[in-house]
Amino acid sequence: MQLSDRALARRYASALYLSAAGAQESEKVGAELARASRALAARMAEFRHPRTSTADKKAALRAELGDTVSKRVLRFLELLIEKKRFALLPAMAGDFQRLSDEGAGLVHASVKTARPLTEVDSKLLSERLGAFLGKRVLLDVKEDPELMAGVSVRVGDWVLDGSLKGKLRALGARLAGN
Repeated sequence: MQLSDRALARRYASALYLSAAGAQESEKVGAELARASRALAARMAEFRHPRTSTADKKAALRAELGDTVSKRVLRFLELLIEKKRFALLPAMAGDFQRLSDEGAGLVHASVKTARPLTEVDSKLLSERLGAFLGKRVLLDVKEDPELMAGVSVRVGDWVLDGSLKGKLRALGARLAGN
């Protein structure tokens, strides 16, 4: 996906989020948008095909989704078809979820550990990161034996590397004079 498409997807997602948040429906709309994106993933080529008319695409959309989405989401998806932006739907669904989480004061943290975290350790890490960031933190924990020991945390662009591998790499750079 091109950078301009990413920016466009963010704009559409932001507009839908503002509309849904104003009506106190951002959680519902986010779930419906994600569900629609998954349901329509196999038929994306049909919705992007230039020879399929807009009316046929809208009819296929209504037939596929039926009453599983609200009028707000259905109208949004129809707008994407009209504007020939339907291919951006998966990116928009992800951007909408990020905006919704941000609006709710929730942040996702990607955590790599050398060994599995216990429930207590996971809860403690989430609480401490939450206190540091001033938001609620959801952890996505994955094991990475290459770390040797410790933990590496990524929240957006911010990275905290407390792993033995990271410390050895930093020590090597200092000894090399970099």
